[in-house]
Amino acid sequence: MALSVDFAFEGFRIIRERPILTAWWGVVLLAGIVLSTALLMSVAGAEWNVLASEFDLFFRGLPLKDPNAIPGLLLHFGPAYLLTVMLSLVFSAVITCAIYRAVLGGYSDRFGFLRLGKDEVRQVALSFILTFIVIVVGLICAVIIGVLGTLLSLIAGAVMKALIPIIGALTVMATIAFNIWLMVRLSMVSVQSFEEGRLNITGSLKLTQGRFWSLLGGFIVAFLMAVVVAVLINSVYTALASLITGKDIKALSEIPQPDMSQLANILSPLNALSLFVNGMIAPLTTAITVGAVASAYKMLKAAKTLV
Repeated sequence: MALSVDFAFEGFRIIRERPILTAWWGVVLLAGIVLSTALLMSVAGAEWNVLASEFDLFFRGLPLKDPNAIPGLLLHFGPAYLLTVMLSLVFSAVITCAIYRAVLGGYSDRFGFLRLGKDEVRQVALSFILTFIVIVVGLICAVIIGVLGTLLSLIAGAVMKALIPIIGALTVMATIAFNIWLMVRLSMVSVQSFEEGRLNITGSLKLTQGRFWSLLGGFIVAFLMAVVVAVLINSVYTALASLITGKDIKALSEIPQPDMSQLANILSPLNALSLFVNGMIAPLTTAITVGAVASAYKMLKAAKTLV
């Protein structure tokens, strides 16, 4: 039996029916963003400035100012960045668990479902475990598909050289498809581990068996809705940035790079606006995507109970 994709709209239901709750999550996520940014600016602000400038040139296809200095900058910037990642993971875990409590039901809504305990620590650990699994399994798959693709290319080359680029493209597509399949099949790990109060890596494979396409369709819908929300808010951000800078800014890429060299610059109008906009986008997109996963889990669990 196909799974209804109604779960994709769970996040919007939360936003519509409980706007104050969503705003409270936004305050918490904004605090996390500000703390992470402040930490990075105070420890490696100068390096952040230079790297941001160099990467901006790289993505624009322009020559770098000092490519030889990048490795040294990354060595100093890396540890500080890892600290901010850990801090961000903690705040993300707190909000993720809050959304799970709101969707799954049966939990006290005190403090907006926000807690900081074993559930949140478990979610942080799962972030590393799942990332490791996806990377390792993905690499193994890429190697296997790559070897098969090379063999097929050799065989095709002996018959018709025009087939070689086609086989190469199919190899890349097969690798991407496998990674998507893996992420969908493991999509219930986080919420199932939360509800059961223990790490459960394999349970998701059983729950999602035979439901891949329904889940993929729902996740795509939720992702697109999150993108639309982010684009709309960023459109307002672009307009406000144009007013602040006095320049005719029509795209995010045209907004001047903020000065991150000193912690005091975090209060500059453009930096403050950027942080505030991110604080608006984060709770909305998180509610949409995480809410979809939690709702899908409820449906899968209910369907399993009926069988």
